[in-house]
Amino acid sequence: MRLGGGEPPRQERGVELWPGATCTAAAVGGLTLAALGVTLAVCSFGSVEVTELALRYSWITRKVDLQPFTSGRYAIGPFSNFIKFPAVVRTIQFTQQDLENDQNDLAEHEQGNPMLSSRTRDGLDVSIELSFQYQLNKEDVYSLYTTMGHNEDFHSTYTRIAVDRLTEAATRYTANQFFMDRARIGKTMESLLKEVFEKKLFSTIFSFQLRSVLLPQDFENAIQTTEVKKQDVHVAEAERNTTRVALETALMQAERRVQVKSNSADAYAQAVMLENTADIQQFNQTQAMLADSYKGVLDALDSTENGLLAYMQSRVVRDHPSDKTTLGLSLPSVDVNLAAKPAAAKVSS
Repeated sequence: MRLGGGEPPRQERGVELWPGATCTAAAVGGLTLAALGVTLAVCSFGSVEVTELALRYSWITRKVDLQPFTSGRYAIGPFSNFIKFPAVVRTIQFTQQDLENDQNDLAEHEQGNPMLSSRTRDGLDVSIELSFQYQLNKEDVYSLYTTMGHNEDFHSTYTRIAVDRLTEAATRYTANQFFMDRARIGKTMESLLKEVFEKKLFSTIFSFQLRSVLLPQDFENAIQTTEVKKQDVHVAEAERNTTRVALETALMQAERRVQVKSNSADAYAQAVMLENTADIQQFNQTQAMLADSYKGVLDALDSTENGLLAYMQSRVVRDHPSDKTTLGLSLPSVDVNLAAKPAAAKVSS
């Protein structure tokens, strides 16, 4: 008999049950199910940041959706999560060693790499400082996942591939080409990187910059000396061309002056000839007209020449200025023999 009174607890199949135990268990079970439901509801949502792209992964089917998700909050269902990739532009750069100490506080994918070292086609060491940016293609995120998995180290893989392609490209050019034709080499390297990143690495290249190229100092000194000599040659050629142009200009000016004087002399001679011809023609016409008029006068005077001469003399006197005219009277001629005869007759008488 149990002390304290009351009925002894019932036993059912070897389990001792207290009054109200069934209700308590049901309540606990309900709360557990409710908590589990809330947990599943909360876990059924996932968010993607503005700087991210994501693929939905199901833990039940162990499959990844082909279509990527951009920024936002989505209902992805229970037992699923997002596999995230960067949507922002990332930089790969190869810089000088003294800049590495300033990058300790940066993330690994933001830190620069040492300058790219390679050899030229003629065997000289060359160090190249460059940088470029890439961005994952949204439509190729699934291909990136199936190729490299969910591994943030794909940035390092991209860097190693870039090093391989760029060092190979550097071996195609001589040291002199690196010194003289750096822009064309930079465009070739950019085209090579764009091809491999777009076709095999599911990314797009932006803003490629070939900053500097370091060659052995002796070679650079020799190149600088050569360039100075070339500049001296260019200066001498320019001076020669300037002198030649000046002399050719002076010769052309002299020939032009001779031509101008020759043309002026020809024009003056032609003008004199035309003027003389006109004067002669006018004089001939005037004389012909005078001859015709005098012929008419001669006919009017019954072809008397003395009368014509007297007419012409009167015309001359009339047309001559009066203040410059002097007239003389002509005396009648005296026959000496006739004048002597009366005197002799008088003496004889």
